[in-house]
Formats: sequence, C-alpha cells, structure tokens
Amino acid sequence: MTVRNGFSVGICAANHATELNRLLDLIEREPYPPGFVLESIVIVASGLDHELSTLFGKLDGAYPNVVFIEEPVRRGKAQAINRIVDAFRGDFLVLLNSDAQPEPGAISTLLSAIDQDERIGVVSASPVLKPRADLAGAVLQMMWHAHNECLVTLSDKNSMNHCCDELIVLRSDVLRKLPPDTVNDGAFLTGAAYRDGFIIQHCEDARVTIDAPTRLTELLMQRRRILYGHFQISRRVGTSPRTVESLLVRNPLLSFSIMVRTVAKTPRLILALPTAVVAEAFSLAMAIGDVLTNRAKHVPWARVGRMN
Repeated sequence: MTVRNGFSVGICAANHATELNRLLDLIEREPYPPGFVLESIVIVASGLDHELSTLFGKLDGAYPNVVFIEEPVRRGKAQAINRIVDAFRGDFLVLLNSDAQPEPGAISTLLSAIDQDERIGVVSASPVLKPRADLAGAVLQMMWHAHNECLVTLSDKNSMNHCCDELIVLRSDVLRKLPPDTVNDGAFLTGAAYRDGFIIQHCEDARVTIDAPTRLTELLMQRRRILYGHFQISRRVGTSPRTVESLLVRNPLLSFSIMVRTVAKTPRLILALPTAVVAEAFSLAMAIGDVLTNRAKHVPWARVGRMN
C-alpha cells in the first residue's frame, strides 16, 4: 500500500520574481514520487512594485492551490519564511528562492532522498552557476565548487550541519520559527535540526541554477553578510556551520583535502584561487568588524546579482 506524503512548496519572492510563472509551471508539472501529494504552494512576496503586484494578482487566479501572501515592505527573508511556516500544509516543506531554477526532477529527487530515513531532517540540492568568463565569475565558480565538494564530503560522513538554502526539503518535525533578525535562514534551520539529532544530507543529483553577484564588490558584500550570519548561528545554535572556511580551524587536513579534490576536478579553477582567498579574508575581516561593533544587521539583505 502506498503511503500518502503531503508536502508544500514555499517561495520567497521580491522584485526579482519576474520568472515566477515559469517556476510555478515547473512545480505543477513535476512528476513527484509515488505517495507524494502537493498540498499547496505558499508564496510570500515582499516590497513589490506596481507591475509585479499586478502580475501576482493574475497568477493568484491561475493557480488554485497557490497561497499568495503579499507584504508591502521587505522585512527580511526570515520573517517571510515564518509566514510560510504558518501557512504550509503536509509532512514536508520544499523551500526555494524565486530566482532559483531547479532542473526538472530536482524536487522529486530531494523528496525521495528525505523519505528514505525518518532520521533525515533536511536535504539540500546542488547549486550550479551560469558560466561566465570574467574574474568575478571564476572566483564564484571556485567558491561554489569548493562549497559543494564540502557538502558532499560531510554528507557522506553524516556530519553535515549546513546546507545550500537555494533549494531544500525539510521534514515538518524540524520546522520552527526563525528569530526575525536571522541572516542565514537555511543554515539556522539546518544547524538547529542537526543539534536536535537529525541527519542532514546533500543531494548531488538534484541541481538548481542560482543567481549570483556580477561584480567582485557585490561578491564581497554577499560574503560579508553570509559570514556575519555564520557568527550569528554559532551563538544561537551552539556550533558554527561546517564549511571549507570553518574547517580550516576545526579540521585543517579535511579542509585542505576538499580544496585539492575541488581543483583536481576542475584544474582551471586554480587560477582563481588567490583572488578567492584574498576576497574571503577581506569579507571575514568586515564580518568580524560587524560582530564587534554590531554595526550591520544585514536584514533585509542588500540585493546583488542580475535579478536583484
């Protein structure tokens, strides 16, 4: 007998959500695994201009299982996710950004993965960047390749307490309200789930194309915000997210081996390594300054990238 698993999809959208119609079509057409039933799609749209507000009004009538929640002002992604947590239905929640582009089958792959073991609390997809020939693009490729290699390595060891929150599936048991000033929402939810005894998994076969900064200055802003968020999570959850950077302190040998495998898989990335190291060091210094002076809260996020 097939067991029925209800799930919802939650989407945080702002003024970069011009391709939302395409995303909704993909979600509606996805052939989900046997026993899984899409209960609802919850969209929280914040700070829309008149044109996009009109678009959302039209979409509201075109998709009967969609719940639209419009916020006149951007209050931060954490508060948008809290609205989704209040409104979603089912045993699992799929969270993705409106500017993310899941490959066909990616959501189904994540649902199948999390359903394999009730101890698995969160499963994340593998982010993919659109190829670019400039320096910022090369540095981003270096960082994201290393990030993915780290997630794969730690996932295989069942020691991952971090995820890529561009596309994740969470079991309803791990869901909780986020503090309103939370900067890295997915990392907070994942870290809390790991602390509570759940397994966190990374699914390399579920791919999602993501938006990214287009200039090095934007990359520095983004990394400063993310690293500040990691310090915040360390205080609130009790341990910092395990990334290539944090492993340099916790387990330098493992961090080095991850970087070696990253470069071995894509040798051309070694050309971007010096710039990536300098950029990360500079971003870390700014994030530490934010923590010490409490000068920057990074809520809501400063928008970077082509779609923001």
